[in-house]
Amino acid sequence: MLEARKIVVGIGGKRLLDDITLCVKPGEVLAVVGPNGAGKSTLLKTMCGDLKPRHGFITMNGTELDDWPVAELARVRGVLPQNSTLSFPFTVLEVVAMGRCPHRRNGDPAHDNAIIRQAMALTDTEMFVDRIYTTLSGGERQRVQLARVLTQIWEPVGDLPRYLLLDEPTSALDLAHQHSVLAIARRFADRFQAGVLAILHDLNLAALYADRIAVLHSGRLMAFDSPERVLDADLIKEIFGYPVTIAVHPTKTNCPLVIPHLLRNAE
Repeated sequence: MLEARKIVVGIGGKRLLDDITLCVKPGEVLAVVGPNGAGKSTLLKTMCGDLKPRHGFITMNGTELDDWPVAELARVRGVLPQNSTLSFPFTVLEVVAMGRCPHRRNGDPAHDNAIIRQAMALTDTEMFVDRIYTTLSGGERQRVQLARVLTQIWEPVGDLPRYLLLDEPTSALDLAHQHSVLAIARRFADRFQAGVLAILHDLNLAALYADRIAVLHSGRLMAFDSPERVLDADLIKEIFGYPVTIAVHPTKTNCPLVIPHLLRNAE
């Protein structure tokens, strides 16, 4: 389990996260939602160790994050940031292959190449294999980076659960690839009993693919439960400042559908 215990993160006198406790269980997808500035990306950066909490701590599989050997951590936890800056003219194949770096000492290029090809097939990036990465669109780059992260944690390390952390993975994608990326995350959690944490803006995507949803607002955890318990019209209006109606999703059982109201001045 990847767990945050009573974490407080701040800059100067401002608290970006205030007494947050939540966890990502092996085999589940946890979606973190909230308005802009709620602390979503700060939470992900703290959960992966890029930011240190002032108070509280992060544990993964029962061990504090700071106590994990770097190489072992890289083999069981992959992170897809919101923006991946890469300006060198690497091919897409070379970028995806970077995910295998923590495993290279095993000395089996054929095995690495097989995993790379499987990850590229899963993310629909095979057609870009010889393209220069910097020539791709933002959405295409995002899928390539997802393939890279998947190759990093593709195979088990003993019996240790693996974790995939995604910061707004659908932000630059069209409708089909938004669902494709989250379906990949869902499949990865189900097939490998991996824990997935995804920062999302779209409440309906969160409802469709997540087992649980955490709602952040001004650095505080306002709700943390199943989609049908969390996606309440009153809570959404309070947190997002916008009226909605909650309906039953037409294609998935026990899944709420969030329908925003039409603003009067838009009629």
